[in-house]
Amino acid sequence: MTDGIDEHLLTAAKLREQIEGTLAGHGNHYDHTGIVEDPDHRGNLSFLEAATDGSLYDTEVGEQLLSKFRSDRATRAVTESNSTVLSHLVGVTEQELDGSALRLPMKLIDELENNEAPAFPVAAGNPNTGKTNTMLLLAELAKAAVDDLLVVANFESSITDHRITSAHDLAVTLLEHRDRPKFVLIDEGSTHFDARTYSYEVATQWTPLAKRFAKIGVYACGIVVHTGKDLHPEAKRMATLPFFKSEKKIAQFYQNWPSDADMPTDLLFGGDIEDLEKSGADYSPDDAAPWAWNLEPELFTLDLDWDELLQELQNRGPAE
Repeated sequence: MTDGIDEHLLTAAKLREQIEGTLAGHGNHYDHTGIVEDPDHRGNLSFLEAATDGSLYDTEVGEQLLSKFRSDRATRAVTESNSTVLSHLVGVTEQELDGSALRLPMKLIDELENNEAPAFPVAAGNPNTGKTNTMLLLAELAKAAVDDLLVVANFESSITDHRITSAHDLAVTLLEHRDRPKFVLIDEGSTHFDARTYSYEVATQWTPLAKRFAKIGVYACGIVVHTGKDLHPEAKRMATLPFFKSEKKIAQFYQNWPSDADMPTDLLFGGDIEDLEKSGADYSPDDAAPWAWNLEPELFTLDLDWDELLQELQNRGPAE
């Protein structure tokens, strides 16, 4: 037995190896073993997997079901600091079990907490690699770790509490709920934060608002883009957890993104994160994620408290 590693962790990891062996005809465990807790759900899934000769999770519906159960189980495990369950979920082997894989969700939460300042994760990467999905995964982790977290986004998803479609909407929503922690998600940032098109708007509307995030309860603000060429330098400069997706299940997380660089720097976690879990949040990648730059920037120069600023925003409405 490896020194300093709980025997239960290795047992859980070995169970995952046995389950994976089932796919190659070795072992007798179903894929949902150790993941689905409800006995009725577990029995139904076992029946279906037996009835389909073990091909249930090869289907799109089966894959989505298993992903949801894994995400729910992982969320509870992170919240409860249940390393045995995490050991099973990540499927580490005895040779690989050095604790880093088990601690990854905790490390991501540590990065999001950002020394009690708002975090600014930025997703970039190749087309169709699940950038938005991974950003939603970060929001799920945050929702499990932060009490009463409000998710504000410019697109619909099963974890979106408030949908906003403009800078004015965002400012009003943040002020209306300033006593609650908030995770802001902005998709299609390659269009909305493109310095070639919206350099003035980002500088005069986004930056003044973002610099006030800490005072109005924003826990994190994530932006999804394609490449560094598409992102305004100020948004790169503010990034605290940028990540790059080269494939759907692979991500590289970084610490910084220089404003003049196409790629982020200071790799975290020692390299690629492989077999990255899909988010359990339901959303349509084909849905529009609109955004309008319609916030009056001079409002931030007025000597107003937060209630007065909110009232002024509501009275004036969005800028023309």
